[in-house]
Parts: sequence; structure tokens; C-alpha cells
Amino acid sequence: MPILAPEILVGVAGTLVDNTAIVGASATKGNDMSKKSDVGRRGFVAAGLVGLGGIGGWLARRFQGPDQVRKPIPTARDSRYVYDISEFETTAPEHLLYDPGEQIPTGFKRAKRLETAPGNRFLVAGDRSVKIFNADGTVESEVLHDSTPRSLLVTGDDEIFVGSPGEFVVYDFDGVEKWRSPSFPEGTYLTSMAAAEGALYLADMKTREILMCDRKSGRIVNRFGRKESSGHNPGFSVPSPYFDLKAAADGQLRIANPGRLRVETYSLDGHFQSSWGGPGMKIDRFCGCCNPVYFTMMPDGSCITSEKGLARVNIYSPEGVFKGAVAGPETLVDDKALAKRACADCRIGAGFDVALEESGRVLVLDPFRMAVRTFTPKETTQVST
Repeated sequence: MPILAPEILVGVAGTLVDNTAIVGASATKGNDMSKKSDVGRRGFVAAGLVGLGGIGGWLARRFQGPDQVRKPIPTARDSRYVYDISEFETTAPEHLLYDPGEQIPTGFKRAKRLETAPGNRFLVAGDRSVKIFNADGTVESEVLHDSTPRSLLVTGDDEIFVGSPGEFVVYDFDGVEKWRSPSFPEGTYLTSMAAAEGALYLADMKTREILMCDRKSGRIVNRFGRKESSGHNPGFSVPSPYFDLKAAADGQLRIANPGRLRVETYSLDGHFQSSWGGPGMKIDRFCGCCNPVYFTMMPDGSCITSEKGLARVNIYSPEGVFKGAVAGPETLVDDKALAKRACADCRIGAGFDVALEESGRVLVLDPFRMAVRTFTPKETTQVST
């Protein structure tokens, strides 16, 4: 009987499989054996594809790492971005430490950033300018800028840093330009700025790094944030254009790591120190794909955080322990459907920037109403400011 040469097939796990087909003497038997061999080969290939898919899934999970954030399960098969968040849309009264107050229109079509200044003044950046407001909500002056501001920093009584994606400009409170930085490398996208000990720290969401710049010239002198094999720096995960940082009173930096859903502490020379936070829908966790989007510091080291999607503004102790809420989704969000989609898709929705006045009043920039919303501590609230 003639014998066909063996076919050497490579299995899914890398094993070599010999598949020898023997053809019978009669044509009928040969045809039957050929059909069986063909079916067998098809079954083997199908099983191999299934196994390959399983191994691919295992490898994907394996290399995501233990701290990879998984999204919750959708509530409907035909809508990947619809999640059941109804349980968390209302804040328990005992958690609310502030009362909502007035809403101050900004007059912007696109309001982007919020900062406070000495004298209970506050600044709002939007469109192509920065408006300086008095405590009563009237506009004191306006600083014209040549593009849409993406970051804002006030240092001292008469210095405003206004950041665009690729550079920043320094103005006085009369709107006169003092100086501007060199243009940063192509692809830079600045989202936040902080100043400490003669240095400027700029958050670049494109490179997922913090740029350290000379305080007088804006020249880049160092950078940090890339994940290190030594484990000293965990690396920043920035899925959307929200990457905030602040210089804290303890002489260290606080930096939001939104894709990892936490706030991290770094030394001024860029070494990771600690972190707090984590994923979850409950009020003491950070929800969605990338939060907090904004935060500000209180004098005692506590942190006021702002989340998008399931919009809420909360207060955490210096150690990251939940202390209470400034405002919840029931106060901040009108479009509940949008909030549900934004919990899973970082391209949807917008963040509420936050700032703290010397009086203890919390300001929240509403990107939908284009207004600054004010929140005053309740009389019985014991919150250090």
C-alpha cells in the first residue's frame, strides 16, 4: 500500500505533531480514509485556534500586571459604555460637609481651569483669556492669551502662569506679559503646573512625565515619571488629558495618577514616596477609567479631589482616608446618561476643577454651566482649612 509522507504540524503550545495518513488499497476505502483524515485535520485546526485564543487571553492578563485596573461589567450587551451607577448617584447626607451656595457665571464658552489668589480673589481660564474675579463674583480684570489655556498657576501677589499645550506665558495681574517659556518639544501637552524651591513642575500628559524647569527661564532641566525597572517609580498612566499636580506644604509634590486611580507623593527631585486611593464606585474610592481629574490641597495636607463621570468632589486626609464630601452627582450632574457613559469612556464628559479660598469656601468650576459654583462649610463641620 502506498504511504503518504508525514505532515508535521506545529501545535498551539509549540509541540510538534505527526499526522500520517495511510491510504487503503481500494478506492472506496481510500476515499473514506481521506475524508476522515480531512475531518481530523479540520478538528485539530479548530481546536488549535480555540487554544490559541485562550493562551492569548492568558498572556494579555499576565502582562497587564496585578495593578491593572479592570472596568466593571456592562449592564447591556448592546452598549459597552452603559453602567449601573444608580446606587451611587446620591450622596448620603451624613457625608456632606458643605452647603451649596451661589453660582457665578464666567462668561466663557469654554471654561477650563480655576485658581485662587490672595485677597479672596479667584481666576478662571477659558476661551483665550484669564478672568480675575473679586470675592463677590464681579470681574476685576482680564488677561488676554493667544490660545486656549490648559493650565493655570498663581504665584505671589502679581504673577500668573498661563499654560498652553506647548509653552507657558507669565503675566502680571494687569495682563502685561512678563516673559514666556521656550517652546517645548513637539508633542508636549501641558495640563498642570506647580512651583517649589526655585523650580517649576509641569505635567505633560503626552509623555506621561513631569518636566522640571528653571523658575526664571522655563528651560527644562530634568524630568521624571517613566516606569523604572528598579521599582522606584511606578510610572504614570494618563488615558485622557487630565494630569494634575500640586506643591504641598510639606515640601513634596502631590501628583494624580489617573489611570491607576490614585494620588501619589513625590520628592522635589522626582522620587516616588507613597500613594493612596484605588478603584471602586463607593464614595471613598475613585470610579471609572481615570480619576481624580483635578485636586487641590488644604493647609493641613488634606486633599480635595474631583472626579468626572460619576462627578463628585470629596475630601481625604493626608493619609488618604475619606473625610467627607463637598458635593455629589445629585448636585453636580444634570445629564445622568452622560455620566454613565463617562464612567467607562475617558473621551466622554468633562472634569470639574476645584480650588480652596482663604475663607474655607470651596470653588468648583462647572464645565457644562460655565459657572463657578461655591460651597460653604456647614456650621457643624470640623474641617481644617
